[in-house]
Amino acid sequence: MSIPFKLQSNRLYTKLLLAFTITVTILILGLSVLLYRNYSTASLANENRLRTSMLNQISYSMNYMDNLAHKFMSSVIVGPNVSNLLYQKNEDKMVLDNALRNLDMLVVTNDYVHSVYTISLPLDRIASTEDGGFYSTDRFYDQDVINLLQKWDSHNSPTMPIARIIPSANSPSEFINVYSYILPFQTYSDKHPSEAVVVNIKSNALRELIASLDNKTEAAENDIIVVDPNGTVVNHASEGMFLRNIRDESYVQTVIASDHASGTFKTNIDGQSYTIAFVSSQALNWKFISRISDKTFMSPVDAVKSSTLFISIIVLLLGFLFSLIMSKSIYSPFGKLLETVRLKSDEWEQKQRNQRLSLRNHWLKDRLLGNKDVSHTELPSIKAELGIKTNLAGPLRIIVFRLDHYRMFLDKYNERERSLLKYAIANIMETTLSGHLTGDVVEMDADKLVLLLESSGQEEESADILTLVQNIQNLVQEYLNFSISAAVSAPIESRALLSEAYSDTFAISLYRMIAGHGSILTPAIRSSIRSEPSPFPEGKVKLLLDSLRLGHLDKVRKYFDEFVQALVDAPYETMLSSYIHLMFMVSSSYHSVADNNNNSRISNAFHTFFSKIDYFETVEEIHQTFESLFNEIVLTADAVKHNKRKIVVDRIKKLIEDQYQDKNLNLSILAEEFQMSNVYLGRVFKESTGESVAEYITKVRMARVKQLLNDSNLSTKEILEQCGWEDLNYFYTLFKKHFGLSLTQYKVLIKSDDQQEVQETS
Repeated sequence: MSIPFKLQSNRLYTKLLLAFTITVTILILGLSVLLYRNYSTASLANENRLRTSMLNQISYSMNYMDNLAHKFMSSVIVGPNVSNLLYQKNEDKMVLDNALRNLDMLVVTNDYVHSVYTISLPLDRIASTEDGGFYSTDRFYDQDVINLLQKWDSHNSPTMPIARIIPSANSPSEFINVYSYILPFQTYSDKHPSEAVVVNIKSNALRELIASLDNKTEAAENDIIVVDPNGTVVNHASEGMFLRNIRDESYVQTVIASDHASGTFKTNIDGQSYTIAFVSSQALNWKFISRISDKTFMSPVDAVKSSTLFISIIVLLLGFLFSLIMSKSIYSPFGKLLETVRLKSDEWEQKQRNQRLSLRNHWLKDRLLGNKDVSHTELPSIKAELGIKTNLAGPLRIIVFRLDHYRMFLDKYNERERSLLKYAIANIMETTLSGHLTGDVVEMDADKLVLLLESSGQEEESADILTLVQNIQNLVQEYLNFSISAAVSAPIESRALLSEAYSDTFAISLYRMIAGHGSILTPAIRSSIRSEPSPFPEGKVKLLLDSLRLGHLDKVRKYFDEFVQALVDAPYETMLSSYIHLMFMVSSSYHSVADNNNNSRISNAFHTFFSKIDYFETVEEIHQTFESLFNEIVLTADAVKHNKRKIVVDRIKKLIEDQYQDKNLNLSILAEEFQMSNVYLGRVFKESTGESVAEYITKVRMARVKQLLNDSNLSTKEILEQCGWEDLNYFYTLFKKHFGLSLTQYKVLIKSDDQQEVQETS
C-alpha cells in the first residue's frame, strides 16, 4: 500500500509543481510585457516633450530676435541720419559721411545686426555700413535687394524677415546668410518705392543654437530644421542647407499643411521610422521641425527589453527552484525535523566540548599556580569528566613555552586573532605528542603555554623530550611563522610539588634573555650562573660615562662590552637590575642634554627603556637600545661643542673688528680676554676659519687701509695710526704681500682711475 501511495504522492507533487511554475511564468511574462509597453510609451512621450521644448526654445529665440530687429529699425529712422542719406541732394560729403558713421555706430553696438543699407533710387545713391561706402545703383554689390525693391508690390509686399544669401562687400567671393528687413519710403499704390532702409540680421546666432541642441541627440540621423511656408530652409545646423527647398519631403508637406501650433507624428524616411515634432511661429509664419530616428530612440528601450527578458528568465529559474524546494519542504516535514534535531544535537555537543576544554584548562591552570588541590578519591572522576589525559598521581614533567617577540604579537593581532593563534599552537603541541608520551596543554596568561607530561623517570626520557620540543618549535615556525622558546623542568615526583616546579621552570625561561629566541632551557643552565650576586661594576660605568662625555664612541663601546661581560654569569635579577641602574645613571647624566637641545630621540630612548623593560626578551634588544642611545648622545654633544666653538670664534672676530686700531692687539690679549690658553684659542680659531688670529687681524687692518686710501686724502702716517701699525717698513712689506703691489704703485693706480672717471663725467 505504501508504494502506490508514494507514486500517487509523487504525481501530486509533479502536478502542483507544474501548476505553480506555469502560474509564475504567466505572471512574470504578463508583468514584463506590461512593464515594457509602459516604459516604451513613457519614454516616447518624454522624448516628444523634450523635442517640443527644444523647438519652443528655438522659436522663442527667433521671435525675440525679430522683436529686437523691429526695435532696431525704429531707432534707425528716428534720427536725421537716414533722412540725410536718402534725401540730401547736394553732395556734401562731410554731412553724408557723418550720417553714415552715426548709422554704423548703431550697427556696432548691436552684435546681432550684420549691416544696414539706405537706398535712394532717385539720387542713384546707396550707402552701406558694412564697408562704410557709397555706391551707385548699378555698382552696388547686393543687386538682389535692388530687384526686391523694383518688384515691390504695396498690395502684396513680401513677409518679413526675408531669408537671403548676400555677398560680402570686402570679398565678393564670400557669402553671408542673413535675414533682411526692408522698410520702404513713399509707397503709392501705382508705383514701387524709390527709397528704402534695409536691415540685415545675422542668422549665425540661431544656427549655433540649433547646432548646440542638435548635438545633444548624439546621432547623425536626427535633425532640427526651420522652414518658411514655401518649404524653404531658413535655418539649419549646416550652413549648406540655407535656402534649400525641401517641400517635396512628405513630412514637410504634413507640417506646412497643419493648422496646429505644435504636434508630433510618425513617418518613414528612406525606409527608416522617424518621429517628427514641430512648432509653429505665428509672428514669423515659420515652422520649426525636429526629426529623430526611432532606431536611436529605441536603442535604450531595446536594452531595457533585453535586460527585462534576461531578468525574467532568471526569475523563472529561481521560481522553479523555489517551487521545487517548497514542494520538498512541504512534503518532507520529518526529514527537516530530524535535520533540525541533529543540528541542535551537534551544536549542544560542540558547546559541551568547548566548555569542557575551558574547564579542563582552568582546572589544570589552578593546579600549576597552586590555588587549590583535590583528594586522591576525587581525582579519577574529575579526570574522566574533564578529559584529562595525564596521570596526575605519578611523576610529571613541565615544559613552559613562551612566544618570542610577544610585544610585536600584541601590536599585530587583535584579541580574537591572538586567541586563535594560541589555539593553533596548542593544537600543534597535542598532535606532536608521540605514542609513549602522554600529556595535556595548558594555556597560561600572556605569552605562556605549558605542556604537562607524564614522566617515566628514565634517563632516555630527557632526550625524547628535547626532540619533542624541537619538533614543536619547527612545526610552529613552519605553519604559523612564529618563534617560540621553551624551558624544561626536572622530573616532579609528586603532584603537590607541581606549583613549585612551575615557578622554578618559569624562572629558568627568563634566561631566554641570554640564550636568545628559539632556545631550549633546562635546569642545567643554573650551573653556569653564580649563586652569589656580583657587585655592580662602578669603575667600568664611570669610565663609560667619562668616554661618553668626551665623545669617544669607540671607548664607550669597549667599556660597555666589558660591562656586559661582567654580567654574563650573573643571575637574571642581578643582570636586569644592573642594566636598569646603568640606564638610570646615563639618564641622570645626560637628560639635561636632551632637554636643552630639544632632542626627542634621547628622551624617547630613556622613556622606552624604563616603560618597556618587562618586554625586553633578549640581551641583544637591550644592547641595541643602549647603542642607539650612545650614538645619539655623542652626536648631540658634538653639535653642542660645534655651536660653542662657533660662538667663541664669532666673538673673537667681533672683538678684532672693534679693536683693530689697538697697536698691542694680538693672540695673547684675546686669550686673556676669553680666559683661554694661547694655544687652545689659536687652534680653535684656525680650525673654524682656516686662518690664524694674526692673519685675521692683518686682514681687517688691510681692509681699513684700502678704504682710507680710496676714500680719504690722509697721509700714510695718519692711515697707519688709525689702523694700528707703528713699524712703517713692516707695513710696506705686508701691503705688497697682501695686495700684490707696493703702496706707491697702488696710489698711482688710484689716481689714474680717478682721472679716468673725471674725463668720463665731463
